[in-house]
Order: sequence, then structure tokens, then C-alpha cells
Amino acid sequence: MIAGSLVVVMLSELRRGIDSVDEELIRLIGERVRLAAEIGRVKRSLGMPIVDRDREREVIARWVEGLGRFGVDVETAVDIAQAVIRASTGAQLTGKLDIGVTIIGSGRVGRTLARALGRVASVTIQRHSEDLIPNDVVILTMRPTQEALDLISRYSGRFRGSVVMDAFSVKTPMFRLIEDESLRSGFHYVSIHPLFGELSNPIGETVVLIPSRSSGNRFGIARELFASAGFNVVVLESPEEHDRLMAYVQVIHHVLLLTLYKAMRRAGIGLDTPLATHSLRYTLRALERVLEQPEVSGELFRLNPYSRAVVSELGDLLKEVVRELEMGSIGVVGNDNQGV
Repeated sequence: MIAGSLVVVMLSELRRGIDSVDEELIRLIGERVRLAAEIGRVKRSLGMPIVDRDREREVIARWVEGLGRFGVDVETAVDIAQAVIRASTGAQLTGKLDIGVTIIGSGRVGRTLARALGRVASVTIQRHSEDLIPNDVVILTMRPTQEALDLISRYSGRFRGSVVMDAFSVKTPMFRLIEDESLRSGFHYVSIHPLFGELSNPIGETVVLIPSRSSGNRFGIARELFASAGFNVVVLESPEEHDRLMAYVQVIHHVLLLTLYKAMRRAGIGLDTPLATHSLRYTLRALERVLEQPEVSGELFRLNPYSRAVVSELGDLLKEVVRELEMGSIGVVGNDNQGV
């Protein structure tokens, strides 16, 4: 009984020690966030982007090395570092731009953009069935359908002088139709593609921007809007370039995930299988997100003009990979960071 009481006392002492360390961690993280806010003010004064990928990689590497000395695994160390970086980056988004944004579409992407852009601009979100609230920037977070084109045509006169953006995941042939309408009606067209769905904190996520013939000097405003909100901005030159690249990084990704799903079902393996390896669990989480919206995969495949040509390469590539595995000479080139 006495021994048990001593253990309880010892446990209480250790917990008090942890509480003390937690208080110090909270204070230090708060101080880091304060310094990050100061850095944000300096960045804005110099016209620098909020997100700095090279700096983030340096910070994460330092956390991984430092926590590794205390036996913390790499994955956990990366998670901790990324959480601290997100909090610090969020603190840098304190400057308000003199820009009003109307988001048409209250789905997953629309809600995420509204939360993110609301940190740096005045944002209104509305359903596509509601009467348009004109603004400096109007973003259509709708599917690439005739309904979206009809909406643009209906409000084209009220768009005059505004920057109008679509968030379609496939750009051709919609891009040229909207571009022509913008030239006729006098609005500035910039096409965007947020490479994410619904997220509570999308800081550091990527938004693709594509200028049009009517973008003019307003393209810089569009870029500043997303960069100031903490997004990683990638500029592509044309809708054709966008769709060709997305056929590889988006369409093929969905096709491979759905192929894995069918293969596992054929083998009688469920997505909750206890046999999943550590890496497979990550893949299955991505697969579950794809299965939540199967119509998106179908739409991506049908509408992207490069889908069939790119997917047709998979058969030959699969055979090539199998041959290389059999020969023990798989043709993987280290850490390839070249290209878009």
C-alpha cells in the first residue's frame, strides 16, 4: 500500500514537471509567433511572399535533427515542425489588402478560400443561385459546366472592371470562352486552380494562376491576393499547359488510386485492413478522399483533353517498371526536383 502511494506521488511530481515544461513551450512558441509577425511586416514592406519553401525546409530539417537526438521519430518531428510553421505563417498574415472579394459557390473549395482570403481581404461568399454582389475580385468556385458559363454571360456587364476568376480543375475549352467574353465585356480574367479541397488551415497550399489576354496589370493584384493569404502561387502560361500537367499529376493519380481500390476488392481486402503497411495507410487515406467524390474523378478524366493519351502510357510504363524490378535496376532518379 505504501509502495503504491509512493508511485502515485512520483507520478504527480513527474506530471508537474511536464506541466512546467509545457508552460515554457507555450511561452516559447508564443514568442516565435510574435517574431514571425514582425517578419511578416518586413516581408510586406519589401514586397516579399509570405511563404518561403526553402526556409521551411531548413527549419524542418533542424527540428528533425534536434528532436532525433531525443529519440523522436522523423514523422513526428516533421508534424511538430509543420504545426509550428503554420502557426507562425498565420501570424504573418496580419496586413489587410484594400480588396473586396466575392466568392460564388459555398462548397468545399469556396469555404476554404473564404476562410483563407478573409485574413487579408473583405470576403463575401454566396450561392450561385443568389443575385451577384459585385466586387473587386469575383471567384467562381463552380464545376466547369454550361451553368457556370451562363452565369458569367448573365453578369458580364456587372463584372466590368472587376477581376473574374474561375476555379475549374480543367481549363480547356472553358478558358477561351471566358477570355473572349472578358474582352467583349471589359472585365479582367484570371483563371485559377486551388490544388486542395476543404481544409481548416490551407496556409502553404498551392494555387495555380493562368493569365489571359484581358488580365493586364490586374494579374499582379490576383497574385498578391493569394500570396498575401499564405498560398504558394504557381503561374502557368496557358490553359493547355495546365491541362497537360494536370493529366499527369491529377488524372493519373486518381486512375492509379481507383485501380488499387479495384485490385484490393478483387483480392477481398478492405480499406480498413489490419495488413496495411505504414506507407499504404497514407495511400488509403488519399483513396478514401477520392471515393468520397467519385464524380470528380470522372469529370477530370472526361473533360481533360490530355487524359486518354496520358493514361494510355500507363500500360507501357507498368511493363517497363516490372522489367526493371526483375533486373534489379529500377530507373528512379534520386530526389528529382526539376520541372514544374
